[in-house]
Amino acid sequence: MFYLVSLGEVMLRLSPPKYERLRQASSFAVRLCGAQFNVAANLALLGKQTAFLSQLPANELGLLARSTGMSYGIDMAHVRLVPGTRMGVVYVDFAADPRASTHLYDRQGSAASTMTAADFPWLDILKETQLAYTDGIFPGLSKKCREATLAFVRAAQQLGRPLCFDMNYRETIWTPAEASEVYKQILPAVDVLVTNRTVSERILGWQGSNEDTARRYRGEFGCQTVCLTTRQMSGGSHGVWESLALHKDQIVYGRPFEFEVVDRFGTGDAFFAGFLYAYLDHEVGFALDFGNALCSLAHTIEGDVVHASVDEIMALLQGNSGERLKR
Repeated sequence: MFYLVSLGEVMLRLSPPKYERLRQASSFAVRLCGAQFNVAANLALLGKQTAFLSQLPANELGLLARSTGMSYGIDMAHVRLVPGTRMGVVYVDFAADPRASTHLYDRQGSAASTMTAADFPWLDILKETQLAYTDGIFPGLSKKCREATLAFVRAAQQLGRPLCFDMNYRETIWTPAEASEVYKQILPAVDVLVTNRTVSERILGWQGSNEDTARRYRGEFGCQTVCLTTRQMSGGSHGVWESLALHKDQIVYGRPFEFEVVDRFGTGDAFFAGFLYAYLDHEVGFALDFGNALCSLAHTIEGDVVHASVDEIMALLQGNSGERLKR
């Protein structure tokens, strides 16, 4: 049985050498990215059995994505290769203060955006997993993706599989009003939610503290576990990641972790993957700490996927930082 099945899109991330601007680029580092893919990959690298549901173009780039996912340990058997489609791309450059980094999406008409509710045997797939996961980006890619997301959600509900949902929002793919309409259909089915105050205010119009916001999700939508995260930055290179959870009507706080920024893309996905790694077998406080620790490590590693081990995370939780040289 899978620990988690994730529905979503995987894209190519193309970046020039650090501190070069996209406008001057002559070469790119190629990596895979995508929130839904990142969560499945991070859990697989931590030793959990995960599967990914998506579509890729039936060409060399699709094969690259599929084989890379398999190399992380993700079951890619349900990823469909579709002729005549394309791979979504995001171009990213990395800046030093005071210049802001740039990221440009080129994902319209991607293979994943053409997925439909009829493309997968949802019940057959989800009966073989403990957790079902998707996020707020994927249903924004197209009307078909919204229908596929809702089919995925209904199947998880029918089978009693906990639905895990990250309320990611991307203004480049839809408006707050459009996102709000869809999220309100999904949230009543969500068992484990991750969000933050900024998204909650922009999409739902809610204001208040993290604690108040968490309680409102529980009261209005019935979410069983609600996590709110906060990243506080000091300039562009140093920050602190914090989180809390409303669980069993109690507010629990995770241990904050400081970090230096090498690459901040995918770090929120690292938190959720770390939280879910520990969620079923440990107290929620430990799950928050584990997620925070993995997130802090994610900031220090190139790429959207965190190449870190459980032993490294446990060492960090026990106070053993990277200050000592390992020989």
